[in-house]
Amino acid sequence: MNLKGFIATTLAVVMLIGTVTIVHAGTFPDVLLRHSWAEPYIEEMVDRGLLKGYTDGTFKPDNPISKLEAVILSARILGVNNEENADFVDAALAAYEKELSGYDTPYKREAAYLLYWNALKVSELADYIGKDVRNTAMKRFEVAVLLTKVMGGEDEALSNTMVVLDYTDDSQIPAASKAYVKYVSESGIMKGMEKDLFMPLYEVTRAMMATMMYRAEEAMGIDAFNVVVSSVSAGSNRFFARVDGAGRDEEFILTPSAIINIDGKKGSLNDIKTGDEMRVYYQGEKIRLVETLTSRRSEEKSGVIGAIANNSGIKSISITPTGSLEETLVPYVLADNCSILIDNKDSAFTDLRNNYYVKLGIKGGKVISIVAETKEITVYGTITEVKTSGDIPAVIVKLDNDSYETYEFLANAIITRNGAVDEYRNLGVGDRVEIVLSAGRVKRLAATSINKTIEGTIEEIVISSSPSITISSGGVTTKCTVVAGTKFIIDDTEGTIYDIRLGAKAKIDLKSDNIDNITVSKTIIPSQITGIVTAVNTANNVLVINAVDPATGETMPTTVIVKSNVNIIDNTTTKVSTLKGLTAGRAIIALGAIDNYGTYSVNTIIITQ
Repeated sequence: MNLKGFIATTLAVVMLIGTVTIVHAGTFPDVLLRHSWAEPYIEEMVDRGLLKGYTDGTFKPDNPISKLEAVILSARILGVNNEENADFVDAALAAYEKELSGYDTPYKREAAYLLYWNALKVSELADYIGKDVRNTAMKRFEVAVLLTKVMGGEDEALSNTMVVLDYTDDSQIPAASKAYVKYVSESGIMKGMEKDLFMPLYEVTRAMMATMMYRAEEAMGIDAFNVVVSSVSAGSNRFFARVDGAGRDEEFILTPSAIINIDGKKGSLNDIKTGDEMRVYYQGEKIRLVETLTSRRSEEKSGVIGAIANNSGIKSISITPTGSLEETLVPYVLADNCSILIDNKDSAFTDLRNNYYVKLGIKGGKVISIVAETKEITVYGTITEVKTSGDIPAVIVKLDNDSYETYEFLANAIITRNGAVDEYRNLGVGDRVEIVLSAGRVKRLAATSINKTIEGTIEEIVISSSPSITISSGGVTTKCTVVAGTKFIIDDTEGTIYDIRLGAKAKIDLKSDNIDNITVSKTIIPSQITGIVTAVNTANNVLVINAVDPATGETMPTTVIVKSNVNIIDNTTTKVSTLKGLTAGRAIIALGAIDNYGTYSVNTIIITQ
């Protein structure tokens, strides 16, 4: 480490951030004198320890903010110094240790925390904490970029391909920064200075930074919740968890931009386990970040007891895990304070028996709770997902007590839907169900669909192992599942999903989310085709025309159906002709219509050459 450079940087930041916390910003005479506009913001930031005053009782509001100080302040408004975040900050620092090893700064925690929040990229570190730039004063356009990143708005800002700014000095704003300037301006974080000038090259002062940081934090409106995961549905980008202090599970939906951090590193929903203790950060209505530490991980295992042991006071049980296709026993040691419920009654270890179905709560590698069932039980709820991809099919059900549970099917499970024997793959999201469980698995399931009809326009057709059709009606889109029994009616003729076209008008009869019937009607649009006849099929009343695209002038072979009552006029002879009299090589204008399936039909043909 370059000790001289390290000390110089530390002293510079101390001088900028300050050394003594002042109780109330109103006591800063230099703020009251010329910066009363910033007083409430400085007061708030100082009272919370985000900014500090100097030992001489001043705030020095006109001092510039360096790049390193901007990094520190940005990390602070995201919570780097909050006591409850300490373990997560430590994890972030450890996760980015290698990336930060080349920077001799005492503020690696702050830099790591910005990486953790995607507020900085590793490739951008040198631009902020590099030896040659970290003490450089931040310009207004640079602060606009950083604040946009801190607020999680970079993707939104860069999605605007055309950026138009109202500032008269627009030409002085670097092109690469304009989208960021637009974002912070429209968010109310930064405003023009005088006469609609943004003044991008102006150095940002402590008073300005306090104001902008306050506004950014207010605009983000971040709320955090501690939760315990009860189930995960990675395929639909959601999980279910119980919020601290709440008596029921809640659904959490992740957008593609949501950050998932596990032990300080970026992860995915597939890495989240049932029983994980997590913190969920909402920014507005969307989840911005979820975080967890595997050292805090709680697990839940379920299965059927196959062995029970108590060796010199060390109690253990072995179970055949739920979902296991083999009779493999997995042993688990009980914690000293393990709680045991059998059929919802407090029980003792000696009350456990082989073949009981159990759910084990595990933390720190030991069983801390056992919930056992000795008999069949019946539960009621609504299907939220049907899982057909694994070795053992399962359903996720929102129970009537508002909790979510995943239930696997026994091989001989009896399934009925609307009173008729059916298959699990035909169950629909939204079905009301009564489930009889034996050893925690579905023995019998009776489903009742919620029937409804939607009329609208086909927007999406997915042909896969899980086919679906999306219909738009009244501005609302609904994704509907195609099942084995789905009937397709196209203009009164039975068809298949391959006969459906985008843009078709359709009426869909649903049983919950499953399509029972779909009726599609064609849309007819008047059309005219000009081109050269290349083939005539009088037996099937079909023409092939090398048609001219009026927009581009290009030609394309086009097949048209000639109606039986077609009127054919030969302009070269002024006589009425027949289809048999039409030959290849003739130039024609065909008048008729095209339907939404791309089929041309003509009722008038004019021979022009």
